[in-house]
Amino acid sequence: MGATNVRWRIMLLVMLIMAVTALCRLNLSIAGKFIAEEFSFDTITMGHVFSAFLWGYGFFQIPWGYVGDRYGPHRTLTIAMLIFCVGAAAMAIAPRLALSAGVSVLLSFQLIRFFTGVGEAAITPNVTRVIASWTAVSERGFASGLQTAGLGLGGTMTPILISWTMVHWGWRVSFYICSGLGFLVLFIWWIYSTNWPQEHPSVNFAELQHVHPGSVKVGRREHAIVMRRPVPWAKLFTSLSIWGLILGYGFQGWAFYVYYNWFYFYAVKVRGLGIIQAAVWTSFPFLAMAVLSPFGGWFSDRVARNFGRRRGRQVAVWVGMGLSALLLYSGSHTRNTSFALPMIALAAGFLMFAAANFWAACIDLAPNHSATLSALMNTLGSVGGAISSTVTAYIATRYGWTQALDVAVVMTVISGLLWIFVDAGKSLEKTLT
Repeated sequence: MGATNVRWRIMLLVMLIMAVTALCRLNLSIAGKFIAEEFSFDTITMGHVFSAFLWGYGFFQIPWGYVGDRYGPHRTLTIAMLIFCVGAAAMAIAPRLALSAGVSVLLSFQLIRFFTGVGEAAITPNVTRVIASWTAVSERGFASGLQTAGLGLGGTMTPILISWTMVHWGWRVSFYICSGLGFLVLFIWWIYSTNWPQEHPSVNFAELQHVHPGSVKVGRREHAIVMRRPVPWAKLFTSLSIWGLILGYGFQGWAFYVYYNWFYFYAVKVRGLGIIQAAVWTSFPFLAMAVLSPFGGWFSDRVARNFGRRRGRQVAVWVGMGLSALLLYSGSHTRNTSFALPMIALAAGFLMFAAANFWAACIDLAPNHSATLSALMNTLGSVGGAISSTVTAYIATRYGWTQALDVAVVMTVISGLLWIFVDAGKSLEKTLT
């Protein structure tokens, strides 16, 4: 009897989780134009609202990662999705909450976005833990690419869905829709998934041996106890590979949040596009991410088979970051919008071509602590993104958008160069346990 394919259904759920995560996060970058106009917020003020999410997202990464490694991602992701779905719905009533609490509307938006960020902080570390538990070593790169592809799919849907909704029903309804879709995916995840394939009733022996050779079926309680291992922080922080990985992701976060937060603003204010036209164009960077992310993971897996995981991950990152930097620089310096925006969109796609390998490397380096390590890495990415959200607005306001995007080009190059120090071929588990 052939192996079942439950792991790929779980990966499909992972993509859906990442998609609704992107939807609940990116909606503000589209609705932000309407919110700014209604409440007279300038560009820098909107930058503070964007940053509020990222501070909550950044500060709670590591606690959520620890919880996921210790107790498993099934319940952890369920609780986290519940938090960010409530946060998304609360954005629609932020002005009324501000009036009731006697605080400014700006503070109300910031607090709700911080709360939403706290919930979303659990998603990527625990999704990485799901991939570590549910896929074979030879599938990690591709599966990690599916993770980031989900983010791209959510980003592809968001601009058109949110813009259409805002035009017809207003920006408040758009947040209710995002929240509702999030609750739907939460329910499916809770019903179908388990922490590990050993626990899932539909996984047969052949699939289990493919993913974890020599393992046997166990009950949830028994396996949860086996997986509880202390996190060796001191040894993690003495690894050069870890430092190269997490610092590289910090610089990647700067570049990523330029696309994530500001592409729609850039299309409208700099390139002069209309609301719906800009929304369609804003989907293109995320469509490029959805297509190129799995390809980046697949590419590194293929190179790794012939030259080892260190070279496989490095080459994929260098190709992705190099092309991303080149395309972003070319696009931002091109006057013709019809050429400029596709180049910038492809730059975002190749950034995620590379980014898939950051997540795969977390599993390569510390599979039993992959949620914690990816949380640490994503914390640096969030700090980079939070700084980027404010500084990009400042540079764009004072010096122009071309200069702001040039800074993102430099950050992209630095992120790739730091992979000189990352050796994904040497698992730290031998020294950590």
